Order: sequence, then structure tokens, then C-alpha cells
Amino acid sequence: MNWSDFFADLQKWMQASNVMIDKLGLGSSQYWKWCIDTLGVLEKRYPHPLVVKFLVDILSYQDEAVSQIQGRKQNEQKKI
Repeated sequence: MNWSDFFADLQKWMQASNVMIDKLGLGSSQYWKWCIDTLGVLEKRYPHPLVVKFLVDILSYQDEAVSQIQGRKQNEQKKI
């Protein structure tokens, strides 16, 4: 397992993810399709159990971010 290559690719993915979030929005179905598809590519490229854990944690982090955004929107709507 070449960890340097994995982390370099993960860093590139994170940069691409930021671009896609700006373009599509974190809560959009298009972003989530892109996210899952591209993380799947990384998982296939680096078949190691620890890689899977990293990628699952990334998905979990993104999901928590969406939940926070949605929670803020609901709180703002309640104030109106």
C-alpha cells in the first residue's frame, strides 16, 4: 500500500470536492452522486481496510455538515 499516493489523491479529491460544493451545493443530489462515485474510485484504487474507514469518515463528515446546514435553515424558518 502506497500511503503517500493515497493521501496525495485524497488531497486532490478534497480540493475537487470544494469546487463541486461551490458549483452544486453540499446538499444537492448531484454533489452526493459525485461524492459517492469518486470516493468509490479511490476505494477501488487503494483496496485497504483503513482506506475504507477514511472514506466512510469523510462521508460521515459531509453528512453532518449537511445536517447542520439543514438545521440552521429550519431554525431560520421557525423565526419567520
